[in-house]
Amino acid sequence: MEAYNDAWFSFTFELINTYDPYYEEPERLGSLALFMELLNKHVLPSAKLPTSKDLIAVHSYRDKFRDLIRTATDEELSLFLNIHLSRAPIQSSLSATTYGQFMYVYDQPDGTEHSLVDSILSICSFVLGMELTKYGRSRLKACASAPCEEMFMDHSKNGLQRFCSKRCSTRYHVKKHRQQNSQ
Repeated sequence: MEAYNDAWFSFTFELINTYDPYYEEPERLGSLALFMELLNKHVLPSAKLPTSKDLIAVHSYRDKFRDLIRTATDEELSLFLNIHLSRAPIQSSLSATTYGQFMYVYDQPDGTEHSLVDSILSICSFVLGMELTKYGRSRLKACASAPCEEMFMDHSKNGLQRFCSKRCSTRYHVKKHRQQNSQ
């Protein structure tokens, strides 16, 4: 059994993919209403309503995470996720071990009050950390079909998945086929 549910996983990857240059308007989480819609869609209702400050924090997290996947070391990635995990009601930390492996270490909660954005971002950090622990960093990928930049976790048996969806795979291969036939 997984340590988290499918709703958390789909929420996390939908959140980190709310910016997509493929669309005319790349920002798909541009208002508090859209943020609430995302929370409700994934059954993450809260007694607290999100604020503009929360939305800015979510954008910052998303953008920083996407940059780290492309450029950071395993230790830098672990540190980023640990910062958000440390603000969670459940205290856990991610540790990069040798040979690109990751491991979780759990601590007792400290009982302090947590904000909505801290809870949301700690869920995302937990899910991403669990995926890194289970599959490794090489399985966390960006779609190979430009201009799409969606992040996805490659759960394929052989680890060779290149596209975030069938739509992107088809678009890539049709474009490649047309280029070859036009020469």
